[in-house]
Amino acid sequence: MVLTAALPLIFVSMIYSSTAFHSGRSPNPALRCPNAGPLSSTTEETSIDLATEESSLDPGIASQFTIKVCTSTSCTRKLKERGLDQYHVLGELYAQAQSANMEKCVIVEDGGCQGGRNCKMGPCVAIQHEEFMGNVGLEGMNSNEFQESVFHDVVTGEDAGRVWSCMENAISLMTEEARIENEGVEDGMV
Repeated sequence: MVLTAALPLIFVSMIYSSTAFHSGRSPNPALRCPNAGPLSSTTEETSIDLATEESSLDPGIASQFTIKVCTSTSCTRKLKERGLDQYHVLGELYAQAQSANMEKCVIVEDGGCQGGRNCKMGPCVAIQHEEFMGNVGLEGMNSNEFQESVFHDVVTGEDAGRVWSCMENAISLMTEEARIENEGVEDGMV
């Protein structure tokens, strides 16, 4: 069987530790590993229950992510052509963060051009993680978005929901990975 880029990153994350996402650039070696920081729930009394949405998003892990909404001339023009304000996408994504009670953890901000080619397919949104230099690709992006590590044509609430869903998935995967590693440390396995 031939593996393709369309396979979910979860398969890759089972092979390579800490790969809930892909960065097109080399990670900064000066930054710590995603699992090195303390979890917000490390005891049995506050263990993570991935069955519920609220507890699956660890605020400590979520705070490592930044959502950058392109406000370049090209992306802004595309929004205006559709009768939308230049901060429409920013508001949609912030609303997604609010609905998950993560607006104080995940940074949602306006950003510069994500590359002329990306902005031609905009409005675009990039996701960054403190462990990596530049944007990261997330499971749920189409192949072109994944290759560029930028979401394209994010306009509607549904589009913002797709971006947020990809973020939630990455946060949940990293939370579960950290929980498993933490259990291994407590059991003396690591």
